[in-house]
Amino acid sequence: MERCALAFFLTFGLIQWSQAQSEYLLRGRSGIGGGLEISSDHEKNSLALVAGYSFRGVLDASLKYSKANGGHVQGGVLSPIITIYPVKQEDAENIPTLGISLGFSRYLSKTSATVIVPDSAVISWRSYERTNEAAINSWNLGVTAQSRTGNWKVFFFQPLLGANFFLTNKGSEFKLRCGLSVGTRLVRGPLVIVTPEIARQSGLTIFVIRLTTVFS
Repeated sequence: MERCALAFFLTFGLIQWSQAQSEYLLRGRSGIGGGLEISSDHEKNSLALVAGYSFRGVLDASLKYSKANGGHVQGGVLSPIITIYPVKQEDAENIPTLGISLGFSRYLSKTSATVIVPDSAVISWRSYERTNEAAINSWNLGVTAQSRTGNWKVFFFQPLLGANFFLTNKGSEFKLRCGLSVGTRLVRGPLVIVTPEIARQSGLTIFVIRLTTVFS
């Protein structure tokens, strides 16, 4: 049972990364954006595609599709995400941009475990594989703080620190993550941002690389 519960936690934790655009835009400026995200840990590799709209740099609506190679999630997962930015870095000195996100996903999780039972007929033990399938409803509440700290030539640097709380019909879980966004604006074109991240959840270390493009 503990193994199954841990599998559920790891599964919905890996597919619920927040993605938005307003953290890169000034207040009052709208835009559309999209991204590609790759994540990896010792159990699975995942690929996600994200598209969204930023309203005046303070409200994002995003849609994310993710699929894992390995692990317990069956098929792809579609996740709508809403993010608000009550505080922006340009509002005052020495404050970061603060984002609060809420996401939802529903998916089928399949787990298996080896069960060992005594066999009195031969005074021994025998084992069999038990498979469990469950429909998971997952809510994801996330908080992210980030601040543009410097520039080098045409590039800007934006460290981030985030936390996520996941609530499903199978339990709850907490995750911490950090990363660094490096971006630039193409000539007469969009913002292009690359963000490597690392996260920690349930004793599992997750590595993420994300490419984001924002047209504003």
